[in-house]
Amino acid sequence: MRLVSLPFVAVLAAFGGAAVAQEAMGPPPVLLINKEEIKPGQMGPHESNAAKFVSIQNKANAETFRLGLTPVSGDNNVVLYLEGYGSFAEMEKAGKQFDAALAMNASLRAEMEQMMRQGADMHATQKTMLAVFRPDLSFRPHKMDGVAQSRYFGVSKGVVRMGRSADAEAWIKELNAAREKANTEGVHTAVYQVVSGAPAGTYFSFTLNRSLAEWDEFGAKMDERNKAIDAVLGEAVVKERRRQAAEIFADFSTALYAMSPAISRPSPQFMAYDPGFWKPTPASEVKALATKKETRPAPKQ
Repeated sequence: MRLVSLPFVAVLAAFGGAAVAQEAMGPPPVLLINKEEIKPGQMGPHESNAAKFVSIQNKANAETFRLGLTPVSGDNNVVLYLEGYGSFAEMEKAGKQFDAALAMNASLRAEMEQMMRQGADMHATQKTMLAVFRPDLSFRPHKMDGVAQSRYFGVSKGVVRMGRSADAEAWIKELNAAREKANTEGVHTAVYQVVSGAPAGTYFSFTLNRSLAEWDEFGAKMDERNKAIDAVLGEAVVKERRRQAAEIFADFSTALYAMSPAISRPSPQFMAYDPGFWKPTPASEVKALATKKETRPAPKQ
């Protein structure tokens, strides 16, 4: 987990307490992406350590939240934390609030310091990026309820060559316009542009899946979907776009992550969309209930 004072806030649906209305909202304007490379063999201890941080925030009554993601594909030792804010000012305010809570509670501060010492040797690298939502580059992004009921994040990272950002944005907008005209089903992307913490021209695109079975369905219709888009664009434009892509983009990578309730701290509003997943009954309580049921005396005849 990230060992700095800036607290965690949830992602891709303005999950923060002050920013959340009762109606499901869309992606937040500001996103903090924390990437942590965990040393081999330390993923289990790291999860326990990250859960301790959640416990500390709960004890501090922090008004900030987060989603923790663990790898399914890509680098098996990389964990992501995603935090969403209404603004950079809100992010700053949240950080100060948590710092103040620790400063006023010596016991909690000592617990935080112990947790940090225990986690220090678990990380190979830690990286924080700040990004802003680009609604003009996104396509039918999911709202909070869709995020809460999903189980996987598809994370795509694109790096645009120096001086080609305008070309890249025009390229993406043309694709989205074709998707819209072709009435493409099953495609939902939330695009963020990194403004600090990564090379200039870095963009992240997030997609969601409720299960991996959706990948089977999505793949089965991929050819049909691509043909519809190509028909809208025309053969000459499609050919030109392929040439442009090679010139505009310096790098492009994808990875799949699973949402992890154990290292997440979603808001009450977010949890309400799927409480069984985000706040499951502890195993000890389940066992106690089962034992009580088994020992219950049989009814009299």
